[in-house]
Amino acid sequence: MAENKMIEVRNLTKRFGKLTVLDNISTSFAAKEVVSVIGPSGGGKSTFLRCLNLLETPTSGQIIFGGVDICDKKTDINLHRQKMGMVFQQFNLFENMNVMRNLTIAPMKIRKMPKEKAEAKAVDLVSRVGLADKLSAYPSQLSGGQKQRIAIVRALMMNPDVMLFDEPTSALDPEMIGEVLNVMKALADDGMTMIVVTHEMRFAREVSSRTLFLDGGKIEEDKPSKELFAHPESPRLISFLEKVL
Repeated sequence: MAENKMIEVRNLTKRFGKLTVLDNISTSFAAKEVVSVIGPSGGGKSTFLRCLNLLETPTSGQIIFGGVDICDKKTDINLHRQKMGMVFQQFNLFENMNVMRNLTIAPMKIRKMPKEKAEAKAVDLVSRVGLADKLSAYPSQLSGGQKQRIAIVRALMMNPDVMLFDEPTSALDPEMIGEVLNVMKALADDGMTMIVVTHEMRFAREVSSRTLFLDGGKIEEDKPSKELFAHPESPRLISFLEKVL
């Protein structure tokens, strides 16, 4: 469990009809912590991540973010979502807008950031991910890896306190995966709080400080990453790692 908790999950349950996808989960995430969430398909990983910013509404339980229970009906979830950057498997860029417009539209509209400031921030961030020459390009002119790096920058444009990644490399060709993981590693090195649902075991083991193994809607193991990979305890995790490593 994390100290100086930024997000605390208490007894989180999510059901779709009779199917229980998340079964009474409790955990927490500290500021500047990088946590990977691994496990088999259908184990509840993406649902768990989507519950953290209420893209899925939990059936029961609490999610305390910055001291506020965001599951409380009185909470302005849109205010809290601004502090959570989200990067999906699919890039969700606006096809009819160039990269600069994709990056600046939300901070200008939602954060009321002046155009000059938003554009200067966009230039700075795309330079950091090696795409300074793509600001006038449209999404259709970018590779999958470039689109995902732009999607990460778009989330960063809102100055989030935490970044949520839902299998950010699963839609990419193998040679493009590295360029996205390098950007994520740089974010981790900069102290960004990150929760990453991933199939990339090397990233989980080497970059994240902690790894959760989620299976059957329950957290089977939750340990420092190096320890979890070196000394898995639950039979389910042992069998999962044998298949994927």
